[in-house]
Amino acid sequence: MMLGLMVAIGPLSIDMYLPALPSMADSFGVSTAFIANSVPAYFVGLVFGQLFYGPLSDRVGRVKPLYIGMSLYVVASLVCATTNNEYVLFVGRTLQALGACVGAVVTRAAIRDRLTAKQTAKAFSIMVLVMGLAPILAPALGAVFLKFFSWHSIFWFLMAFGVLNLLLTKLFFFETLRVEDRNARPIKEVFSQYWDLLHDSRFGYPAIGGGLLMGSMFVYISAASELLMDTYGLSATHFSWIFGMNAAGFIGLTQINQWLTNRFRILTLLRTGAMIQVTASAGLLTLGALFGQEAWLPLVLVCIFFCIAGLGLTQPNASAIALAFQRHRAGMASALQGSLMFSVGIFGGLLLNLFPVNPVLKLGITMFVLMSLGCYLIWQIDSRLDLDNVD
Repeated sequence: MMLGLMVAIGPLSIDMYLPALPSMADSFGVSTAFIANSVPAYFVGLVFGQLFYGPLSDRVGRVKPLYIGMSLYVVASLVCATTNNEYVLFVGRTLQALGACVGAVVTRAAIRDRLTAKQTAKAFSIMVLVMGLAPILAPALGAVFLKFFSWHSIFWFLMAFGVLNLLLTKLFFFETLRVEDRNARPIKEVFSQYWDLLHDSRFGYPAIGGGLLMGSMFVYISAASELLMDTYGLSATHFSWIFGMNAAGFIGLTQINQWLTNRFRILTLLRTGAMIQVTASAGLLTLGALFGQEAWLPLVLVCIFFCIAGLGLTQPNASAIALAFQRHRAGMASALQGSLMFSVGIFGGLLLNLFPVNPVLKLGITMFVLMSLGCYLIWQIDSRLDLDNVD
């Protein structure tokens, strides 16, 4: 439960302010599309921050990095809450991410410290149940704040949530990495260790494949305000409902995944989820190609729903397989896996802007390309891996 709250700081930071983007654009005197660049600015911090916290947590344990990251997050949230300059906001968002990403790195690594591969898949599913409430509630909560206060209040709330995580760390988080399991290799070898990880097919295929599938969700997050509010004219309240519906699909399938892991191989579940996502993204691409922004909104939403809901099968299982054989470098593996996801989010956000086509087709092309590549890599995972007997 506590680890879920620590990871929830990421979805809260990404999703809660999305309904405020149009009003923030008005406040700064820029377009919604321009102020939406604060989303990929956040992803930049997530990419590089995780690569820092991974080797650090393998070296000094899981607790100290949490203090460093959450303290930075609190300060960065204060910057975002008080600025009236869009470029300072972008910097503040990047710093927010540099702090927030410690939760994702440390929690995944801490779970791997204690559990087997199949137990890890179940644990990730349980954790998603807690952290998954964030993307359901965050846009709606942001809309409530906007109804009574200015957009600045959202970042004051996020700062308070960072303080809460510091208190949870102090009171309840106990070290999971034994001293004898810590990585004592020289710091100068960090990059070579990351390179070794990527060359390990037991890590590379599930991590990169899962990263492409998950990164597609962050592409949707970057495009959601423009697509749903500007193109289809939805209100902030309706936008938050749709966002919550997609998150509910994600959570629901992760909980079903807990039950399915007792009956099927986690690799089989991973491949099934990947096929669901590819099929749904192909549907979105077809709608955009045939009807453009005149495509019937309910059909567009159904395709997006299954693109996101499919993550309930792909993410817990891809993470469990990627970390299964990385006992002595679980922090680095967790960090690299997370960085890959958000690198895809950044790349996908840039890719979105390359297509001078309607918003539905633009999102469909981007998600289909990324999800197809991810699905291909998932099918390259060695089916003979013995995940049930990994220590």
